[in-house]
Amino acid sequence: MFRIPVDVIATFNVQGEIKPNYIRLEDENHLLQTYKIQSIVYSKEEKYGGIPTLLFCCNILRGSCMQMIKIKYHINTHQWVLIKESN
Repeated sequence: MFRIPVDVIATFNVQGEIKPNYIRLEDENHLLQTYKIQSIVYSKEEKYGGIPTLLFCCNILRGSCMQMIKIKYHINTHQWVLIKESN
């Protein structure tokens, strides 16, 4: 499993809950592209090596294809990472 740092634009509600809205990913030509997060399939709190994180499984529209991605928010460092499953 690979973890790639990514840029994410997110909003917070009055209860402090976070919701990712946009993600910036590198395309095949190594250019940064911004994608709107169409839906959040699920989110859950996790501890990764004792570090509190929030995992989001989201759908983005890349071209004409809907793609499911997983992004993780590290609460202590405020860093977002894209989770890529190894084949």
